[in-house]
Amino acid sequence: MRSFFQLAAAGLLSGAVAASAQITNPDTLIAPAPKPPAQHQRPGTMGTDLQWLWAFTRPAPIGRADDLRLDARFQDLLKSSFKQPQAMWGSMENPPSLATIMPLFLTQYGEVTAEQDRILTVDGCVPSFCPAHGMLWIDLGTAHPLMVFVGVNWTTENHPTDDVAADYDLWLFPSRNLPADSFPLELAQSISRWDARLAAAHRLVPHIARAVIVEPDGTPQALDPQLAGANTLKPQPDTVTPKEANEN
Repeated sequence: MRSFFQLAAAGLLSGAVAASAQITNPDTLIAPAPKPPAQHQRPGTMGTDLQWLWAFTRPAPIGRADDLRLDARFQDLLKSSFKQPQAMWGSMENPPSLATIMPLFLTQYGEVTAEQDRILTVDGCVPSFCPAHGMLWIDLGTAHPLMVFVGVNWTTENHPTDDVAADYDLWLFPSRNLPADSFPLELAQSISRWDARLAAAHRLVPHIARAVIVEPDGTPQALDPQLAGANTLKPQPDTVTPKEANEN
């Protein structure tokens, strides 16, 4: 597993993200997470009853991301749906759970958007460090909704965050197995549209150098960034967020 990850992820887990956001040892991610005990369904969170999410897309066009992020049903949904380990944020010794950091990546400039009458996306960035940003993608058009958390983080390699030559990593955490060779076109389109919204708002459009899918059991899969919908636009720096905030 270690050699597979090293070849597939091509160094995705090396370096530090920031003083308070360090990437951990690859061995931490490679070891599959223990299977959680059977979950009992809770009304409004588990199962397919997720229609309550649509209310947070209003008023259009940006919805109510802050209200959704703080809603107890939303927090329960994240905890019950995303069990895999994460290595893109937090201390190397004791990284926080994925469900814990997801709301952080959706905090500043948050928007809740409806697409195609079936896709709901929630996006935003880490307060005071928008080079780290995320999007939660939910396909409500199936009997068993697929959810994928998409996290973008600066690699810290050679270039500062406001340099268009800076590289970023794209992390994808699905709520159920998502083979790299059958990546949903709808998800790739949403990631591409996400970059377009960032560009229109004069915010950071990253160059994605590496992409990886982290399956629910912790198994990593390397993915071509273009297949994930990344890099469809030229990278651009953030000219909206105060520069000193991005350098904290």
